[in-house]
Amino acid sequence: MKIKAVRRPETPEQARDWARELGEQALYVAGGTGLHFMTDPAEMVAIPLDRIGLRGVECSGRHYRIGALTPLADVMNYRAERWAFHETGRRTATHQIRNISTVGGNICRVFPWCDLPVALLALEATMVLLGDDGYAVPADDYFASQPARRLANGDLLLAVDVPVLEAHMGFGYRKEVICHSGFSLMTVAARLRLEGDRIRDARVAAGAALPFPARLKQVEALLADQPATPDTFARAATEGVREVAWKGREDWSDAYAAHAAAIAVRDALDRALTFARRRDW
Repeated sequence: MKIKAVRRPETPEQARDWARELGEQALYVAGGTGLHFMTDPAEMVAIPLDRIGLRGVECSGRHYRIGALTPLADVMNYRAERWAFHETGRRTATHQIRNISTVGGNICRVFPWCDLPVALLALEATMVLLGDDGYAVPADDYFASQPARRLANGDLLLAVDVPVLEAHMGFGYRKEVICHSGFSLMTVAARLRLEGDRIRDARVAAGAALPFPARLKQVEALLADQPATPDTFARAATEGVREVAWKGREDWSDAYAAHAAAIAVRDALDRALTFARRRDW
């Protein structure tokens, strides 16, 4: 890719208007850490978003709103009641990358190793966008295909709304890498809701070892209304991932990725259960 010009907007609306004016030549730039993976030879006009705000985390009561330009380091360091998204932020790349890479950049053009999509799917997040008007897209729809296609018309991601974790709900995250700073080879996120000693419902998602991040709906079905026991988790993790087309990367074979998936799912569920049992409010 060749950047032939740069335009610096002062507001989200100005950024959107310029992107629509430029059409296919427009390129929103947040942290910019993914630019060297974009090998298209086309000439582009960069629209850096560093002057338009959209940074920080705030609680509205029912959800936490994360500005699209919030660095991952800020997500990692944020702490609050009924919040667990920092577990994902702290496992992403290196501290230097987390200082630069943004939440929006991580989910507007999804590469196989992106860490945030699986957590947002499990947490039932909603993406807030600016088009002709403001509108919201649930994570299941937003990650149904490459978000960059949805945003090709110049629409701009403004924020991500992550629901608060209610009483008896827990979140777990597991990531596999070869080395600390390496790309993700397997990511799994799980959110459980308990009712007594049983699992009322579950949301489980995986990425990196899949062509695109996705919910593991068979795992979820095997967990629903079941006792929250090691045997339940073992069955769901083993049987629930069996029909998924896992894809190994780097030194992993497809068969090894499938084996690792079952372990990662169980670990994420164990962490979510521990979290949920500590929370009765």
